Amino acid sequence: ASAFCLERLGVEAITLPTTLFGRHPGWGDPGGQVTQPELLRDMWNGVKAQSLTIEAVLTGYMGHPDHISLAVDIITELKTKNPTLTVLVDPVMGDAGRLYVKEEVAETLISQLLPLATLTTPNVWELGYIAGQDTQDVADIIALARQHLLCPALISSVAQGDKTGALYVDPEHIWRVAHDRFPQVPNGGGDSLAGTFLAHNLNGLSAQEALARATASIFSILQTAYQLRAKELPLIACQDQLVNAAPLAIETSS
Repeated sequence: ASAFCLERLGVEAITLPTTLFGRHPGWGDPGGQVTQPELLRDMWNGVKAQSLTIEAVLTGYMGHPDHISLAVDIITELKTKNPTLTVLVDPVMGDAGRLYVKEEVAETLISQLLPLATLTTPNVWELGYIAGQDTQDVADIIALARQHLLCPALISSVAQGDKTGALYVDPEHIWRVAHDRFPQVPNGGGDSLAGTFLAHNLNGLSAQEALARATASIFSILQTAYQLRAKELPLIACQDQLVNAAPLAIETSS
């Protein structure tokens, strides 16, 4: 999902797949398996042999602690060649009160990978897990992000009243985008938001503009998914909305 969003917005993506599944695990037994770490490392050896210029790394679901070790090695190596490398860590660990990776994976991600991030995109539950503290309201979310995350954060699934949306927090700024809640949310929203936000960032938009455009696109696609009663985001059918969705209004606070 994130790779498609990047490419639709003009950013070439090289993908190292951490899973080889037949379907999303949310549907049931996915078939396939978590990709063997040695296979991924061998793939990376082939990628780096091409001497490509790499501007950013986006990490997503990690099903094995050695996936995280490989990501750390890749990022460390690339930073020696490009000190301005953008590193977006999407800490895909859980949601709605439950961890859906092994605890060892979650703890390794927090201790080894998250400190390398220049951007991170947790959902509210993941932020609480990272901080070791439940989030009760927007003020809690802001405080925990500033205390426990060492880089700017785009936090999703931020509820307030009958609205939900995303919150961007860095040491100087707080920007919030909100939209109506959906009774059901299909799979893929968080991955797509991370990829879309990163694409706008790499295309030169400010963080505020990237937030407004990325959230507008994913909200628009979620609306279509809800109307179709789809359990996955219809990214291919709605791909023009990644480019053309009207930006949502930004709320600013300090």
